[in-house]
Amino acid sequence: MAFSFIAHQVLFADASGKHPLVPALYVFGDSTVDPGNNNHLNTMAQGIRWPYGIDLNNVRGRHTNGKNVADFFAAYLGLPMPPPFLNLSDSERSQIKTGINYGSGACGILNTTRVGECLSLAQQIKYFTITRMKDLPKALKTQKKVREHLAKSIYFFSIGLNDYHPEVNNNITSNFSSTGFADHLLDEITKHIKVH
Repeated sequence: MAFSFIAHQVLFADASGKHPLVPALYVFGDSTVDPGNNNHLNTMAQGIRWPYGIDLNNVRGRHTNGKNVADFFAAYLGLPMPPPFLNLSDSERSQIKTGINYGSGACGILNTTRVGECLSLAQQIKYFTITRMKDLPKALKTQKKVREHLAKSIYFFSIGLNDYHPEVNNNITSNFSSTGFADHLLDEITKHIKVH
């Protein structure tokens, strides 16, 4: 099961104009949205081998031959593809106002869900906190502008499928019924996406 959160206003918006529909898209998730963060980690879950990227100027890192779902969503919103957080230097991050992608392949909602090294959802949220508390104030100059920017931005989550993998979380899933485990995952993701 994958969780995606999309704001209601976007579903009925017209993206044909020249201006973006929202100021930014912040992406959290697993391999369905990883744009290359895992290229910086010690893991086999990297989208660096052929045919990954062949339809996107051979850009490596996405677990697809071209754009991933978050890239298509960004285009619909009139935004550039959100770059991978780990690809950016501190100075580059402090200049980006259109969103960042924190996604990491082979991760899940639970911190125990992983194959090799990856950015857990908790770590992705910590990186977003750096964006929110350190980088955006440099880019937008005032706290009022940061608050307005964040209030109007979209937060896209595509994560949860790996949590059900029997070889990854068998010791946890065996403690729950199928609906009980789903409820557990909902409780966990809710802790991460609560408004600060």
